Amino acid sequence: MQRRSMVGFIADYVLFAMALAILNPGVLPPDFVTQLGGSPVLAGLAGLIFRAFWLVPQMFFAAWINRMPHKKRYIILPAIPGRTLLLVAAGLMVAVGPDHPDVLIVLLLSGLATLGFCDGMSAVAWMDVLGSSLSVSQRSWMISLSQALGGAMVAVLVTPLVRQVLGPTGPLFPANYALLLAISSVLLVLGISAYVLVREGHSPPPADSPSLRQYRAFVWRSLRQDHGFRRYLLTRFVFDLGNAGLPFYIVFATRVLGQASAVALSDQILLTTITGIAAAFLLGRVNLRYGPRRVMILAGVAAMSGPLLVLSARLLGPTGLHLAWITVAVINTAFVPGFLNWVVEYAPEGYRPIYSGLANTLGMVALAAPLIGGVIVQTLSYEALFAAASALGVLAVVLILRLPDPRQSRQAVVREAV
Repeated sequence: MQRRSMVGFIADYVLFAMALAILNPGVLPPDFVTQLGGSPVLAGLAGLIFRAFWLVPQMFFAAWINRMPHKKRYIILPAIPGRTLLLVAAGLMVAVGPDHPDVLIVLLLSGLATLGFCDGMSAVAWMDVLGSSLSVSQRSWMISLSQALGGAMVAVLVTPLVRQVLGPTGPLFPANYALLLAISSVLLVLGISAYVLVREGHSPPPADSPSLRQYRAFVWRSLRQDHGFRRYLLTRFVFDLGNAGLPFYIVFATRVLGQASAVALSDQILLTTITGIAAAFLLGRVNLRYGPRRVMILAGVAAMSGPLLVLSARLLGPTGLHLAWITVAVINTAFVPGFLNWVVEYAPEGYRPIYSGLANTLGMVALAAPLIGGVIVQTLSYEALFAAASALGVLAVVLILRLPDPRQSRQAVVREAV
């Protein structure tokens, strides 16, 4: 049964990774908006819209899903409309044509916002079923295999596809972007269909699971009493804030160091893809043997050293940048086996949806990190931004070392009925 569940999880994970690489929510929407004459502010907001709508519903949906005895259906049912409406948006973009830029922008951003919102609701149940359906070792292998396979498929299939569709021989604008949305929608629907293979584990709701009316009081009391989870939220905040410099690595390489954009971008894609595949297996092994906290430590070390490596490129040349791209891949790969899996393993039995929803929704503060980074660059310098980011990486490592290890000493959380 668990082998079938592994196949279902891996299929959805890989197909989702491929679809998200095609959509590239942080890059493709701003590019699309800019081509249609949208303002820089609108372009910046377009790059955040998917993640913002993915994070917002989780904390509020968590209380309801936590009271459900069977949660698998709440992975599938919320995801279906968001993943299929993306195909509808693609069709409407083709019908509207290039002469109505405002309508095209609304269609693209609405499709991404709907996808993010629906998949955000689905993610709460996904984390609970992930914890109940697979053992610790199977979950570790599933994550590492999925990340490695997803990275390989992106490198071999997705990257050439996007280059072809958006290239001079591809469909005319906006049909080229609509085609990418349509392909992503098909991949996403195939992925969610794979959940018929998943056999949900036993995860009954606890007797004191809060109702929607009781939820706010329950959350505040839990945060006051659970010191370990509160430390995790602080750690994740510092870690995310320390990554404010990541979007500026490529800008520093081209504007300050004088690298050609084509060289810098191709180096970044190649090194992050190759490193991501290797890191998936390495971090999966670390997670299996030592737990998610060790994975988080490695991510913190990468966050601490990456900005310094970018600065070292003034002396080392491209080598410094190449090493920095490797740290970026480690940071990105470490999120699921490290930060996400820590919550899955740490959360008390029966409360995983609430803990997961809280962690992800409160993680919205990370959306402000690039804006803060831009302010620092504009008012001070790139060097000041990278120095601050490295210092925050050091602080993140210190905080991670103080986190409880969910496999050795799960902190007891005492709750009274609301």
